Amino acid sequence: MTARVAAVELRRSAAPWIGALAAALGWALAGDPERWDGLWMAAVLVHHGNLTLLWPVALAAGAWQGRRDRAAGMTELLRSTPRPAARRAAPLAAVVAACLAAGYGLGLLDGLARAVLHASYRPPGWYWPVLTGALGLAASGLLGLGLGRLLPSRLTAPLLAAGALAVLVAPQLAWPDSGARALLLIPGHLGGTDEYSTVDGRTVAGQALWFAALAAAGAALLAAGRRRLVAPLAVLLGAAAALPVLPPADRAAPRDPHAAELVCAEGTPRVCVTRLYEPLLPRLTGPARRALRVLARLPDPPTAVVQETARYGTPVAQRRDTVHLSLTVYADGTIATGSGSIEDDILEGAGTWKCGAADADTATWTRIDAARVAAGRWLRGAGTAPQELWVQDRDLVDRALATLRALPADAQLARVARLRDAALDCRPDLHEVLTGSA
Repeated sequence: MTARVAAVELRRSAAPWIGALAAALGWALAGDPERWDGLWMAAVLVHHGNLTLLWPVALAAGAWQGRRDRAAGMTELLRSTPRPAARRAAPLAAVVAACLAAGYGLGLLDGLARAVLHASYRPPGWYWPVLTGALGLAASGLLGLGLGRLLPSRLTAPLLAAGALAVLVAPQLAWPDSGARALLLIPGHLGGTDEYSTVDGRTVAGQALWFAALAAAGAALLAAGRRRLVAPLAVLLGAAAALPVLPPADRAAPRDPHAAELVCAEGTPRVCVTRLYEPLLPRLTGPARRALRVLARLPDPPTAVVQETARYGTPVAQRRDTVHLSLTVYADGTIATGSGSIEDDILEGAGTWKCGAADADTATWTRIDAARVAAGRWLRGAGTAPQELWVQDRDLVDRALATLRALPADAQLARVARLRDAALDCRPDLHEVLTGSA
C-alpha cells in the first residue's frame, strides 16, 4: 500500500522536478574549464562544496511542496481522516528525499565519467563524501517539507532560501581560516582543499550524524501536535553528537599521500609527476628531457624534472639538481605553458622555481618574470621577448637580453649561472643580477 502511494506521489508531486533541478544545478556548478577532467577527487570535493548553494534551494523546494495541502484547500479534509499526519506525509517525504539524493548523485555523474575516461587516479573511499552529500541534500528537502507544513505561507519558501543562504555563507566569510569544528556543520564546508585533498573519516561520520539529525527534525515537523516539539531536540542532539566526532575544520580534508606520490618515466634523465597526473607523464617526458639537455650547458646543471605540489609563486626547498615543475592542466587535458611550450616553461629562470616576492608586490613580480623569461630565451638562442607578453614586460625582457648579448660568450653564461643561483635562493633582484646592476 505504501509503495503504491509513493508511486502516486512520484507522479503527482513536484519531487522529480526538484531532483532534476538539483542535478542540473549540481552539474552546472561543478564545471570548471581550468580544472583537468582527470582529477577524480577534486570533482567530488567541488560537488560537495556546492552543497552550500544547493542546500537552500532544496530547503525552499521542500517548503514549497510542503504547503501543497494548504494551497489545495485540503487541510481540514485531511485532518478529519483517521490516518496520523506522519503516516500521510511519509510517502511524499520518502519521494522528495529520494529524488534529491538521486539528483545530487546525477549532478556528479558527468565529472566522474570524465575522470574514468582519463584513466586517472581514483582514491579509495571517494564515495563516502558523495553519500554524505546526498544525505545532506535529502535532509534539507525533508526539513523544508516539514517547515512548509508548519508554516504554509507563500513567503515561507523564499524566506527560507534567503535565510539559509545567509546563515551558511556568512560564517565562512567571517572566519575563513578558523579551525572551529562548528564550521563543519555547514553543508559543503570542508575548509581549504586542493587537488590532492581527501576527506577525513571523522568528517564524513560527523557530518552524516548531523544530516541525519536534520532529517529527523524534518520528519518530526511533519507530525501533528506535540510530536513537533521533538524537532528542535533532534537538532540539538545531532549537534551534540556530531561535534565531538568532527575534526578541526582546518584538518577536515587532509592531503592524500598516495595522490602525491611520485611516478617516474622509464629511462634517464629522470622525469616524475605525482600519481594524480600520471596519465600526462608520456606527454611531459620528451619536452622535459630536451629542456634538461639545454640546461646541461650551465655549471652544475639540474639532472631531473619533478612535479612540485606547492602553490606556484610560494617558496619551496629547491634542490640544485632538480627542476621543480608547477603543472597546470586545463579541462581538456591541455598543459598550460604560459607564453611558450612545456620546454620554455622549464627553461624559464634557468630551470628554477618561481618565487621571491609577496603576492601583492606586482612591481617586483614584473621584474622577476622578465628576468626569468630573458634567461629562458637566452638558453633557447632567441633574441627577443615573446610577442604574447604585455608591452611593458616585453621591454624589460628585451633590455635584459640586449645587455646580456653585449657581453662575451663566457660572461653571458656566467651571468645566467648567477641568475640561476639567485633564483635558487628566491632572491627578488633577478633582473638586476641578469643585467649586472645588482
